[in-house]
Amino acid sequence: MKPEFWEDELLGVMPRDARLLFVATFNMADDEGILRWTPAYIKAQAFMYDDDLSLKDVDQLMRCLTDTGLLFPYVAGVAKQQMAVVVNFRKHQRINRPQRGKLPPPVLGTWQVREMYARRDGWTCQLCGSEIPRRIVVTDAHNLAIDHIRPVAAGGSDHPSNVRAVHQVCGRSRRSSAHDEEFIPPAALSGLEDSLNDSLNRSVNDSVNETHAQSNFEPEMSTDGEFSSLNHSLTEGKGKEGNRERKGTPPTPRQSSSSPAVSQTGERAIEDRMTKAFLNRYKAGNAYSQRQVRKVIADALSNGTDSGELWKALERLGSLSKPVSAGTLQFAFSELRQASNASNVIALSSGQVLSGTDATVAGWAALAASFDSEEESA
Repeated sequence: MKPEFWEDELLGVMPRDARLLFVATFNMADDEGILRWTPAYIKAQAFMYDDDLSLKDVDQLMRCLTDTGLLFPYVAGVAKQQMAVVVNFRKHQRINRPQRGKLPPPVLGTWQVREMYARRDGWTCQLCGSEIPRRIVVTDAHNLAIDHIRPVAAGGSDHPSNVRAVHQVCGRSRRSSAHDEEFIPPAALSGLEDSLNDSLNRSVNDSVNETHAQSNFEPEMSTDGEFSSLNHSLTEGKGKEGNRERKGTPPTPRQSSSSPAVSQTGERAIEDRMTKAFLNRYKAGNAYSQRQVRKVIADALSNGTDSGELWKALERLGSLSKPVSAGTLQFAFSELRQASNASNVIALSSGQVLSGTDATVAGWAALAASFDSEEESA
C-alpha cells in the first residue's frame, strides 16, 4: 500500500468499510487484478466475521467501488460468472512472480471495456505517447484501438496486463513491423491535433444538445459579474490545448482563483460554459471526461451552489489533477471553507431533494453513519 492511498479524496468520501473492501480486493484478485464479484463471495472472503453486515450491505459497498470506476464489473466465462477487474491493479501492486490469470478477462469487443482500458491508460496511446480522442472522429486512424503487447498469434491473451490503449494506425503499424524493431510513429498520425479538437467540439455540442433536449426554457442567469471573461478560458489552456504551435496571439496568463474564467453572457447554459472553461484549462495531462464534469457542475448548480464558489472548487480540483465528482467537489468546498472560515455552499432549502451524483454520495454517507451507529450501540 502506498501512503498516498489514505490521502485520496475520492476514497475519503466513501464509508470506511468500502475503503476496507477496496484494500481487500488486492488480496482476492489474481495477478491480473481479476476477482469474482458477487455479494456472497465478497462477504465470505472479506467480511467473514462481520455478522452485522448483510448481503445487501455488502452489495452497497461493492457499488461504491464500481460507481467511482475503481473496479469494472462484467460477466464472462461459459458459466456467465460475475467478475470484476481492479482497473489500476498493476499501479497499486507490484507482482514479483506474476502467474497467468485463471479467471476469464472482459471481452474486448464491447466499447465499455475499450473505454475502461483507455481510462486506465489516461487516454494516451501507449505506442506514440499522443492523446487519443475521447469521441469517434472522422479520421478513423486516430480513433481508439486495443493492442496486444504479446500478439494473440504468439500466445498472448486478452488479460489486462497484455492489452493497452493505442491509436488504430499505431496498432496496425506495430503489428506490421518486426517484433524487435523500434516503433516509429506512422505518417498517418498527421492531423491528430485537428481530430482532438473535433472530438472536444463534438463533446461540447453533444452536451449542449442534451441540455436543450431536457429543457424547453432558458435557465435564469444573473449578470452580477460573478464571472469575468470567457475569452481568457478559450485562449489559455495547458499542453496541447491553447496556442499549440506558438503562433499568433499568445495565450492570456492564467487567472487567479479570485477572478474566474467564465462569463455570464446568456449565450449558453452556465454549466456548458463552466465545463468548457475547466477542460480548456485542465484537460491536458488529465483524464477528465467532459460528460462527467458537466454532470457534476449541473448537479451542483441545481442544488443551489453559488456559481462563483463552485468555480473556485473546480479550480482547486484541477490544480491538484483530482477527478471531478460530487465527493471530491465537497472535499474542495471543505478546504475552501477552512481557508476562508466561511461557507462556500448555499444551504439547501428545507425539504429539497438531492438528485444525481449528490444523492449517491449522500446515500454512501448515510450508509457509513448507519454502520457507525450500529458499532456504538453494540
